[in-house]
Amino acid sequence: MSRVRDRKYAVSTGEDICAATHNTALAIIWPLLGRHIAFHRRLVDLTASVKAALLLSQTIYWTRHGRDIATTGGWFLKTTEQWAMETGLSVKEQTTARAVLCDMALLDERRLGMPAKLHFRLCVDRLGALLADRIGKASGALDWDDGLAIAQLLGPSLAYHRTLAEIGGGVHAGLLLSRALHLMRLQSKRQQDDWVCRSAIQWTEETGLTRREQETARRLLRLAGLWEETLTGIPPRLLVRIRLDGLLVRLTGGERERVNRIAASCEPDGGIPASRFTQKGATRLREFHSPVSPKAPNQLHRISHDSSAENANPYVQRSTGDSVQPLHNSHESSNESYLQCGGGLIFPGTLLPEERAAAWLLIRHCADQAQALLDELSARMQTKSVRTSPIAYLRGLVRRADAGQFVPELGLRVAAARQKHHEESILRQQRAAEAQRMAAERATPEHQIKAAKRRAEIREMLEAMRAGQKWRKPS
Repeated sequence: MSRVRDRKYAVSTGEDICAATHNTALAIIWPLLGRHIAFHRRLVDLTASVKAALLLSQTIYWTRHGRDIATTGGWFLKTTEQWAMETGLSVKEQTTARAVLCDMALLDERRLGMPAKLHFRLCVDRLGALLADRIGKASGALDWDDGLAIAQLLGPSLAYHRTLAEIGGGVHAGLLLSRALHLMRLQSKRQQDDWVCRSAIQWTEETGLTRREQETARRLLRLAGLWEETLTGIPPRLLVRIRLDGLLVRLTGGERERVNRIAASCEPDGGIPASRFTQKGATRLREFHSPVSPKAPNQLHRISHDSSAENANPYVQRSTGDSVQPLHNSHESSNESYLQCGGGLIFPGTLLPEERAAAWLLIRHCADQAQALLDELSARMQTKSVRTSPIAYLRGLVRRADAGQFVPELGLRVAAARQKHHEESILRQQRAAEAQRMAAERATPEHQIKAAKRRAEIREMLEAMRAGQKWRKPS
């Protein structure tokens, strides 16, 4: 009985370790995915094309949240490079998708400006009529300010990560991988295993991919080393899961050994809760208003702050020298001590442990500019310039650094204030050491005898002054 009990305990312990590693990998991967797109599944039934539905989903986003949509009559500018950056569609796929939408009278195109550039406009009334007819609702003028009505027309949406399309080899593979990753994350929260059971019909209902498109996407993911499949039960059911270690390596472009070492440092035994990082859900409409930006963060706008080091103190006070794995003696304030870990880099104090791990994976190849990138991110976060994920903003900074276009702005004041803070800390330590030395010297018998002799001389001098006599110091 004891052997059986020990065997069961060993199996349960191994499962707990695997679950902890699985949760840790998911927590690190999620910030690396960056911003996602709200892909509306109902648009696939409307257009009979996943790629056209993806382009239409992004067109809806820009129609609702474009900067000058109200003044331009619904027209907005998008280049092929920007469409590719946001959706992952190639130039040929964009042309095909646009042709589908134009044939359905859902999208207008025209060239404006000098030189002429292609602008787009969504036919909102036509889209509202088609969607209302599909769900059996009376059609009328579509009010884009009515979030509830828009949600009812568009139906549930899922998060599509453009980064996964680049890794998987296409939009279909990226969509399938995005959905599978979301399902694995849900099962992880429910403390279930990481195998996802879905039939081809269920995948079609959730993503809109046909059986042939699913098979092609699965084959591409298997070739990339990101997809595992197995058959189980009678009748046999297909179980799939994502190889998170391979996905983490592909997302960071780094060596597997280093990624595993960083992931191991974030396990619960290292003092970092693996389930602390939370991501927005995939069904709330307003949570998908953050598509992948076609540009890196803007660093050329005017700075309205003074350039003195003192003004950067708020930024420094919210930065920490904490590494990917914090030390256990965390009773010291991060405002007064900078831990020389993780390459001696100072991370923004508001980052979660998983975000710090993801940030380290992004900047580890920028040896000379790594701290400058982190300082810029910290300052931008404090000025509320980072409106999306800090990791996505940092990725834009890293891209600028790789292209040789990164110019630190607010980060210069952060670095100057941190240097001043470090010098003041050294000065305080020197003063404390001097005070300690003086206290030790005063505690010696020789110093006490000398002090007693001096006090006696002072008393004699005071008595002589009261008696009106001239006091002479004894020889």
